[in-house]
Amino acid sequence: MASPNEKRPGTSAKGRPLISNIPSNNGSATIAQPASIDLILTRLERVKPYGAGYMASCPAHTDRTASLSLCMGDSGAILLNCFAGCSAHDVLTALGLTFADLFPRRLLDSTPEQRRELHALALRTKLKAAGNVLDLEARVVLIAAGDIERGKILDTADHDRLAVACERIRDARVAIAGRV
Repeated sequence: MASPNEKRPGTSAKGRPLISNIPSNNGSATIAQPASIDLILTRLERVKPYGAGYMASCPAHTDRTASLSLCMGDSGAILLNCFAGCSAHDVLTALGLTFADLFPRRLLDSTPEQRRELHALALRTKLKAAGNVLDLEARVVLIAAGDIERGKILDTADHDRLAVACERIRDARVAIAGRV
């Protein structure tokens, strides 16, 4: 039996599912498959579990101690970082891989209905993100309005933050208007 701290297959480090299953008309298709971290781990030396992921010797430079960190992200993508400073491109090149190997594989034979479902999901996600931006930036404007009402004179930093809020509100409005 797995210990409570052991990561279950198909879940992120936080225990969330890696991929959302979007059913087709028959309810059985999956839109994406998680990337295989095993593909990378088998090509590395001195691999050891570390936290929610792994540490290994970086193949892009001479490594006396493990400096390459790998883990599975919430989206199913493989996250990697060389603490010695090697770029992800250099690490992947040394492994004979590409950036595409880090990301979930999309199913190529999706039906028009599955593509419509994906489009609708993407639209809902973008609208939710724009709504979250509007909510946050409206609070910034409300706080500034309250300060002004109490007679506080806004300093340059406050004014700059209000300008950022206005820009983000405008961008969110454009994103929503362009998607409806």
